[in-house]
Amino acid sequence: MTQEQEDPVWQAAWTWVQREYDREHFDEAARAEMLTWLRAHPSHREAYDKAARLWLLAGLVPPAAR
Repeated sequence: MTQEQEDPVWQAAWTWVQREYDREHFDEAARAEMLTWLRAHPSHREAYDKAARLWLLAGLVPPAAR
């Protein structure tokens, strides 16, 4: 396991990023819950920003050739 996989803050941040990009189910209540989590501790924002960058970078990687 990587360090991120063992870190509950990283896991929560990654889950929030995934949820946020699910436009059908990420409503205002979910956004408010995420903002509360982000404001709870500076490490939450740091992990979220890192996860969001990773999500965006992964979207730029073309699928593997078959």
